[in-house]
Amino acid sequence: MTVSEQRTIDLLTRLAAHQITVERTAELLGLSSRQVQRKLKRFLAEGVSAIPHGNRRRKPHNILDPDTRTRVLALTSTGGPYHGFNVCHTRDLLAANDDIQIGRSTLHKLLHPKAPPEVKDAKPARGVVRRRRLRKAASGMMVQIDGSPHDWLEGRGPRLCLMGAIDDADNHVLHAHFRPNEDAAGYLWMFRAIAIEYGLPASYYHDKHTILRSPKKATIEDELAGQIPMSHVQKVLHDLGVESIAAHSPQAKGRIERLWSTFQDRLVKEMRLAGISTMEQANAFLPAFIAKHNAQFGIEAADPNSAFIALEPGFDLDYYFSIQETRTVKADHTLSFEGKVYQITAASRSRSLAGQKVSARVNPEGQLHLYDGKRRLDYRLASAAPAKAKPVQPSPEAPKSPLETPKSQPCDPAAAVRKRAWLHTASP
Repeated sequence: MTVSEQRTIDLLTRLAAHQITVERTAELLGLSSRQVQRKLKRFLAEGVSAIPHGNRRRKPHNILDPDTRTRVLALTSTGGPYHGFNVCHTRDLLAANDDIQIGRSTLHKLLHPKAPPEVKDAKPARGVVRRRRLRKAASGMMVQIDGSPHDWLEGRGPRLCLMGAIDDADNHVLHAHFRPNEDAAGYLWMFRAIAIEYGLPASYYHDKHTILRSPKKATIEDELAGQIPMSHVQKVLHDLGVESIAAHSPQAKGRIERLWSTFQDRLVKEMRLAGISTMEQANAFLPAFIAKHNAQFGIEAADPNSAFIALEPGFDLDYYFSIQETRTVKADHTLSFEGKVYQITAASRSRSLAGQKVSARVNPEGQLHLYDGKRRLDYRLASAAPAKAKPVQPSPEAPKSPLETPKSQPCDPAAAVRKRAWLHTASP
């Protein structure tokens, strides 16, 4: 019996003996008059046993049974498969892989018994007031893209870069794949995959990486012509009619930055569970992981109508999703590209291309395609490009100028005077 309960019994006993009023009892107990009357009625009927709460010494219905508790601790302790996982991720994996249903707060208390109660972070000091950017209304209006170099395999394999895209409207990851480095071919691969599955978005939102935005300044000629320097990726987006928007800070593209934070926690640990140690295995693991991620963290867009534009039948993927270069065709209908000579076949051209400019385009797989306008040209490898000619060196036996003095012989002043004597001889 607690002190509070002893005090309640004393006040109710005095109330029953008419030594104190109901109003005064209610004031002392911090209850209403009706609550005091109900307590008095139960006290007179049941005696002292009516004062303690009815749930005292009763086993809670949601208590964690000892066997489940032991299993959870074994899975999450040092050496267990879920050691080091955060609470929410551990709860998800326990439900999916081990058929253990447990609440987040219960699991937090079990994993961190000595941790202080969870409290929200204190608000930072008020500084510059920034307005939160609202999500785009429909999927496809804006897609945030980025690359994240990280030790994704935790030393079991090479260091990789995860390149991904997330829709600003519904938080769905549209594409992700691992590459050795963040490069233009990786972005073109991603653009092509998104276009095939969803269509062309209205815009891509990205940082100011030189792959995505040329660092060159426009010349006077460019400004007069109304042109700006473009990177290879910028040219592709320009030709596709997709707007390229550069963010001025990492916080501006916070959606993709938060995605990397989640992936560097959850994806890294789940690949560890799967024993993944190569880039090929990691890329094969991604589709199932992304589908699960979208189901858990995706939301509904405000506008159900998609802004993606589907590709037309016969759309030439190699023409648009490629790194573009220009080459001049020689008189024999050959051209040089990356140290090799290619012969354009006569069957693929409807006119002479000698002296004309053609487009050499390399797709993300590294395959070369030649185009006259948008007409694809067939070609064959002719030979390796000839090496640059070296300057001809004179042979040792070649006659030397009579005025040249060999470097290996010492200079004779008298001989030099004799050689220049004709300069002082009077003309006849």
